[in-house]
Amino acid sequence: MSRTVLRVTDLVKHFPMRKGPLRRTVGVLKAVDGVSLELRAGETLGVVGESGCGKSTLARMLTAHERPTSGEVDLLGRPLHKLRGAELRRARRRVQLIFQDPSGSLNPRMTVAASVREPFDVNPDLAPRGERDRRVRELLELVGLGPGHAGRYPHQLSGGQRQRVGIARALALRPEVLVCDEPVSALDVSVQAQIVNLLERLRAELGLAYVFIAHDLGVVSHLADRVAVMYLGRVVETGPQERVYGHAAHPYTQALHAAAPLPDPALRGDREAPLEGEPPSPLDPPGGCSFHPRCPLARDTCATVPPPQVEVAPGHQVSCHLAG
Repeated sequence: MSRTVLRVTDLVKHFPMRKGPLRRTVGVLKAVDGVSLELRAGETLGVVGESGCGKSTLARMLTAHERPTSGEVDLLGRPLHKLRGAELRRARRRVQLIFQDPSGSLNPRMTVAASVREPFDVNPDLAPRGERDRRVRELLELVGLGPGHAGRYPHQLSGGQRQRVGIARALALRPEVLVCDEPVSALDVSVQAQIVNLLERLRAELGLAYVFIAHDLGVVSHLADRVAVMYLGRVVETGPQERVYGHAAHPYTQALHAAAPLPDPALRGDREAPLEGEPPSPLDPPGGCSFHPRCPLARDTCATVPPPQVEVAPGHQVSCHLAG
């Protein structure tokens, strides 16, 4: 079995909500509420869920852009959020974040070459000054951009090209883990496929491990070895990709399957109706199972008792009273 490169244990992030001139705390937003995950070398872990379920907050904690309220993120055997100063800066090279909006991650006043070169200028030990331009050319070629793109500015690029520049910047630091926060959701469908294929090729060539975050189960299915389904700050189902897609055990995962778009509506057949309604507010999550207000199978127990985590097959776990 491959070594574990990233381990998340009981990760929690609560944001105090303040109001009034004295900024008194009037509530707590439970963005991430007890998530445990594991990522192995060379693996892609897909994290799926609706908007507002805590995926992006999780991504920022995995890359030390946000400190957890409690819990641990172990990167290559080291507790990431307990590191400080130079140790933290060195550790953060090993895990890099690819943003949802490539425009927001690039300086509009810097050329493509300058943007990709910047990590070397900030971390001069990565490459001698005389070799940095060569490394920039190699990185651009690696992500499918030619020399003609080096002198362009972000507004002169397409969305897919800007995302390729963002990937090149992340790879400059030679990370072992890439956290991809919905990296294709802002792109056209045809461009999405190109970026997904690029990421898959880079994983094979460079031996990378990915945490690939998305709200679309279909996108994740092309990349993921394992899948974790998040709802209202918690993981409700996790397991091998073929199990979660072929034998979904949680009603929420089943609803996400039913909501996935199909190229031909006639193919929908007997699939259940897509999920209805909006998730409850993380400021006031429901008791018991957080999904019970929207679950068509909910029982009285679901409203009062937190569901146990049940292993329904080897490596396939689900938090549901009806599991098994």
